[in-house]
Parts: sequence; C-alpha cells; structure tokens
Amino acid sequence: MLVQLAFYIAPFSVSIPTSILMAKRGYKFSLGGALALTVFGSLSLYFTLSILSFLGALISVFVVAMGVAALQVVANPYVTITGESHTATCRLTIASTLNSTGTTLGPVLLAIAMVTVGVANIYLILALVIAMIAVLIFRSSLIDVKPKQQVKVAAHFGRLAKQPQFLFGALMIFTYVGVEVAVGTVTISYLSDSNIAGLSVATATTLISLYWAGSLVGRLVYSWLANRYQPLKVLMWGALSAITLIVFAILTKSIFGGIALVMIGLCNSFMYPIIFSRAIENLGEATGAASAILVMCGIGGGVIPMLQASTIASLGIVHSYFVPILGYIAIASFSWLSNTAVNRALKWS
Repeated sequence: MLVQLAFYIAPFSVSIPTSILMAKRGYKFSLGGALALTVFGSLSLYFTLSILSFLGALISVFVVAMGVAALQVVANPYVTITGESHTATCRLTIASTLNSTGTTLGPVLLAIAMVTVGVANIYLILALVIAMIAVLIFRSSLIDVKPKQQVKVAAHFGRLAKQPQFLFGALMIFTYVGVEVAVGTVTISYLSDSNIAGLSVATATTLISLYWAGSLVGRLVYSWLANRYQPLKVLMWGALSAITLIVFAILTKSIFGGIALVMIGLCNSFMYPIIFSRAIENLGEATGAASAILVMCGIGGGVIPMLQASTIASLGIVHSYFVPILGYIAIASFSWLSNTAVNRALKWS
C-alpha cells in the first residue's frame, strides 16, 4: 500500500517543477533530466535493498516514482508536438502501446530476474540501462522544442484555467484512470464471489491479467487504425461499449458478466491518448504546464477505486459498478461536446 501511495503522490511533487524546467531548457534536456532522476532512484534502491533498509527503500521508490512521473510530463506532449497535428493521437497511441507492453512483460521478466540475479541487482541493471538511454538521448539528433521567449510559468497556468477544453480534458484523465483501476480491482471480487461468478481467487486474478493485456492489444490495433477514424468518435464508441458491458454484468451476475467486465480492457485501451492529445491541443507554450497537470490527474486511480469500494458495503459488489458507469458517461459526454456546435462556440476547436 505504501509503495502504491508513493506512485500516486510523486506526480504532485515533481510535475510542476518539470514543467518549469521544460519552459526554461526545452523538452530534450528535461527528458534527459527525468531519466537521470530515475537512474538515481534505481541506484538508491540497489543500495537500500542491499542493506535491508525498508525506510530507505521506500524513499528510493518515491524517487523512482518521481522520475517516472517526470518522464510522463515530458514524453507525452513531446510525442504529440513533434509531427503533424492530425497524427498526434496515433503517435501517442503507439507510445502508450509500448508502455502497455512493458506493463504486460515486466512482471514476467521481473520474476525471471529475481531468480537469476536477485532483487537488489535488478535495480542496478535498470540504472545502467536507463543511464545508457539518457546518454543516447543527450547525444542524439532528436528534435528539441524550446520556448521562443521566457514566459513565467504562472502565466501558463493562468491561461489554462480559462481553457474549457483543457479543464474538461483534465477531469476526464482523472476519471479515465480512476475507472480503469476501479474496474480492474473490483472485478476480482466479482469473479471470485460465490454468489456471482464463483471462481477461485487464483483463477479470477488470471482473468484480470487479460483485462490489462486488453489495453496492449487494443492499442496495437488502434495504432494501426487511428488515421482511418475520427479519434473523438472512437472515444465515444469506446465509452458506450464499456457502459454496455457493465450493464450486462450487472444484469447477468454470472461468469459471462465477469468476462464482459474483462473485455472493458479493450474499451479502455485507446482512451488515454485520445483524451490527452485533445486536452493539450493548440495550447502552444502552455503545453508543458498542461502536461504536468494532466499527469497529476492520475490521482484518480487512487480516488475512484476507493469510492467504488466504499459503495460495496451498502450496494453490494454488483451494483457498485454504477460508479464506473457514471465515469464512462462523463467520458462519452466529453467526446460528444468536443464535436458539437456548443464546443465550437466555446472555441474548443
């Protein structure tokens, strides 16, 4: 629990400073800095695990979490602005696909590494690999994006506060991350409850791994199809499909309902890159500050699952899924409003 808490708190301590660094030194330098922070945290973990210090290891995990959060702040907008605007969602989807690949393969590789090299040595190897990547980035010919003039970062945040498109997008990132984690967490209880699906906890956990793998498969497919379909329409259909699957699970209360909930992983797969790219669209030099806020909105992954869990006592496991239904309704509304005359009147497009 403390390790998970570290990853939810870290973005609040590093996202704003990272956006300031981006505004002053550019994206390429900031990307290298984020990698350097991750290297430092990994080396710290190696030493603290070697001396069996729990507090030291927890602090080191927090440093690694800050490095990961800083990488998200820099990399997401970097991917969207270094190319044609109409293919930004496609590029971000490909980047998200690589992230999902790591999420899927990471536990397997970690299990192998724990047996072969030991836990502490894993972080030493990670530090060396990440350090090599940082050096390659600093010496590469990657396009850099630097501000044309020094603008106070506070002015960027003031501008963002007046952007309905960004504010709504930030709320949807909070909502999306929250419902994704909530469904992936509570569905284990749905599958293992003797009055619903009746599976063993081990089998339920295995099925949930397919939920997360669905994000990888969905992103692979969408990265191939992204340029053929309007992203916001895809987002709409994804949210409506998720709602349909949840309603089916509520009505059937069976293993088939559990399978429907697992399939929501496919619906979730393309939501983040679409919402993120839409939220930072046409923000210019405020893009870095916007990215920092959007990364912090990932705290929804800690809030909404707790909200759904709190409803289980009064509503039961099945009816607690009305919480993610409301989240997906909000995401569908974001998609619809972003395509209407009301949206254009507010200068969202």
